[in-house]
Amino acid sequence: MVLVICCCSQTMAEDTDYLQCLVIGQEADPSKARSLLRDALNAWHRGQRSEAVELYERAVIADHSVLRHEDHGLAMALLEKYRAVDSPQTVAALCRRGFFENILIGNLEESMKFYEKASETAKNPDESQLAADEAKRLREQLNYIREWQQSVIRENRILRERDRQRYIQQTAREELQNQVTEISDEVEELQERIAFLQKQEKEVMEDMYSSMRNAARYRRRYYYPGAFQQGAPDPTANLMPEGSSGSDSSIRMGQGTNPYAGQPVDGASGDVALNRFYIYRNRARREEDQLAQIRAEIVGLQRRVAERQKAGKELREKAGASPVR
Repeated sequence: MVLVICCCSQTMAEDTDYLQCLVIGQEADPSKARSLLRDALNAWHRGQRSEAVELYERAVIADHSVLRHEDHGLAMALLEKYRAVDSPQTVAALCRRGFFENILIGNLEESMKFYEKASETAKNPDESQLAADEAKRLREQLNYIREWQQSVIRENRILRERDRQRYIQQTAREELQNQVTEISDEVEELQERIAFLQKQEKEVMEDMYSSMRNAARYRRRYYYPGAFQQGAPDPTANLMPEGSSGSDSSIRMGQGTNPYAGQPVDGASGDVALNRFYIYRNRARREEDQLAQIRAEIVGLQRRVAERQKAGKELREKAGASPVR
């Protein structure tokens, strides 16, 4: 009878050792776990550290749902117990060390290492296989996490690069838009200048034609003095002839001298007509030069407007490019 009891006790002990490497907490007794956790916390607050850690470990083994509750430092104290230099190196202790490293602080690398060590230490093939399977599961989990982290890193790198490109493109687009605005302002100023010059062109051209008509009229009066009736006073009657660069067109050039031999000159009235002819002729020449300068400036400004409008169109097309995808 005693022999049977001893054999049964030995078998139960072996089963208990075998169960030590199972995933801890699968005893699944929440009521027992909560009671042990309450006792552990009471002991912890009374300063009974060893007893509190022992009770907390039993609570976790009873049901790992207690890990969701506030432990007030008991979890780390339990892990320090197994991390101590003089901690046991049995299969059960190694498996528990691996479990606590994983569950309490998420150290998969250390957890996997202790399960592998437990597999190598175990004499029972089933127990060794159980620890090896747990190490394999943790390794697969670790590889999955690493792959996931790498994918997250790659995705974040892609997103950062996309954001950088979008920022660069947005900055470039804003710069292009600023340039377009500057070009539009410049074109508007040029067009205002062109409008002013065109108005001047019209006025100068009218003045030039008037001067040319007056010059022609006094030229004919000089040669045909009797064909013209005396009219209203001429404002240029007391003016000296207007000179042109490189020549002397003073009153002496026309007084008493007919440039066409054999044609009569009517004394003073002929000199007055000739004087006024030179006045209007030289005025017409100056106005013609002024008109040529105005027209040249208008042409240059129109060319500049066309160039700036073309540049503005190209910049608007660049600014309207599709964003980075």
